[in-house]
Amino acid sequence: MYQTNCYIVMDRETGEGYIIDPGGNYRGILNAAREEGLKCLGILCTHGHMDHVGAVGKVAEATGAPVYVSDEDSGILEGTGRGLEGRLGSLVVSRPGGVELIKEGDTLRLGENTIKVLRTPGHTRGSLSFLCGEYLFCGDFIFQGSVGRTDLKGGSMKQLLEAVKKEVWVLPPETRILPGHGPETCVADEKATNPYLRSLGSN
Repeated sequence: MYQTNCYIVMDRETGEGYIIDPGGNYRGILNAAREEGLKCLGILCTHGHMDHVGAVGKVAEATGAPVYVSDEDSGILEGTGRGLEGRLGSLVVSRPGGVELIKEGDTLRLGENTIKVLRTPGHTRGSLSFLCGEYLFCGDFIFQGSVGRTDLKGGSMKQLLEAVKKEVWVLPPETRILPGHGPETCVADEKATNPYLRSLGSN
């Protein structure tokens, strides 16, 4: 319903990988994972809004994989909705059994590579992004030509802009940004054209 992007990132040699933001359509997600031969090491949640975690429990149960989320946004997975409210903070989620809390600077193994956890608040207090090589999976942090809403509980445009400058503007310009909704973009394009980020400059 919300047209949320769900991603599978995996190492082709080992078949190991992660599912990022299983918001809904758990059957479609699991079918895609099976077709790719995914050995799921974990389910990564960029933030705790229902449209990004709605199917997380069912996907976790089917794969046997732990769920990784920030402490600030973990409440929705515990059935409390702590720090979240409104329609996107709804408790209509399938709750997982094993939840692992992750934070800025943590890394996750992916074959010979790693996934680095970045703290990117602004859309929610606990929003995270995941950097894997030249790919940045950022949830509702940055979109092509836009940014995530900051008018919901826990949102802050000031924090969002500070996080963009600290975590994204320092990345190589060719870094591909894979958002939670809409098409992919890259750092260079957002520096040049995103009107919401113009105040940060291009350096």
